[in-house]
Amino acid sequence: MNILVFNSGSSSLKFRLLAMPAEEVLARGLVEAIGRGENAARLIFEDAGRRPVNEAVDCPDHRTAVRLSLAALGDDRVVDAVGHRVVHGGDQFMGPTLVDDAVMTSLRGLIELAPLHLPINLACLEVCRNVSPGLPQAAVFDTSWHASMPPKAYLYPVPPQWLENYGVRRYGFHGSSHRFVTRAAAEMLGRSTADLRLVTLHLGNGCSATAFDRGRVLDTSMGFTPLEGLMMGTRSGDFDPAAAAYLAKKMGLTGDQVVEALNRDSGLLAVSGVSHDLRTVLAARAKGDQRAALAVAMFVHRLRKIIGAYMFALGGAEALVFTGGIGQNAPVIRAEVLSDLTPFGIRLDPDRNDAVVGERAGPITRPQSPVAALVIPTDEELMIARETHELVAGHA
Repeated sequence: MNILVFNSGSSSLKFRLLAMPAEEVLARGLVEAIGRGENAARLIFEDAGRRPVNEAVDCPDHRTAVRLSLAALGDDRVVDAVGHRVVHGGDQFMGPTLVDDAVMTSLRGLIELAPLHLPINLACLEVCRNVSPGLPQAAVFDTSWHASMPPKAYLYPVPPQWLENYGVRRYGFHGSSHRFVTRAAAEMLGRSTADLRLVTLHLGNGCSATAFDRGRVLDTSMGFTPLEGLMMGTRSGDFDPAAAAYLAKKMGLTGDQVVEALNRDSGLLAVSGVSHDLRTVLAARAKGDQRAALAVAMFVHRLRKIIGAYMFALGGAEALVFTGGIGQNAPVIRAEVLSDLTPFGIRLDPDRNDAVVGERAGPITRPQSPVAALVIPTDEELMIARETHELVAGHA
């Protein structure tokens, strides 16, 4: 079965065609800089049977990006089903779901829970359904991996009517990434997920942590939206809501405007004054920029706090897992996060840490370390393909 996967970001669209269950990659591509202006976007495409493509394209929106992706694949490629990353499933969708008209209506009703992401996800679904109306389309939700969280973790200590009437609870995100590295960590350690305790760290422009406890998610750092939790590229992470109300009053802003600033103008960008990209911030720190140094220190401090909290909540863990653009490519951050933790059973191996970068996977702690620290490159597209294949095959 050939599964086409679409993984849409705010200004990009990744796509991959895989033969399942062999997990053979038949073609892959990316449309980036979507909506940045005429011919400002770029289409990158690789197919073993054709010349690679890397060209400027006019791509005003994600609908166009999907059409460009389908055109790059061509009519001769057989596609049996399409899997879509969908950021938010609310409390209605707790697992991968075949999409029909009723599901589309339900997803439109969830837009206010993820106004930056769900309209893009829906646009991709709509184009694919229109182009190939008879082809199975599967929605794979970022939130579904966290559906096993117990009430003590997913509930907010607020009036219960807020949950009952408005769905206000903690959902968690980056689910496909956390699920992929959890399974990969179990294989690397030679353990079953049923008896494994992990802290998984997805670190990129968006950052989240998850505590995995022997077959279920115990807790995760993102909440009702992806704004909660760790410090990120442009997102503040945890922020006192009373301060948000105070700022709205003092600055004459609406609540939506404050939330927009916390999502787009905060995090590493705000503190460093340099960039939302950690690579640029680290380079500025190396040149003596004090604001950049403070941004890195805050980023590391918040990571260490969440790791400590999750280790305590789990009653210990067999391993920590780093993934995502920062987790895989920033040994200096991993070293600072794991420094001075020998009393807690984490013994970093500096040589291993420096060597495991990019698409490499492996431990970065010493062999005798009671708690392992692992780097595992994430593969959200493969995880979406696996879940789509399982879903579609089960309905065949």
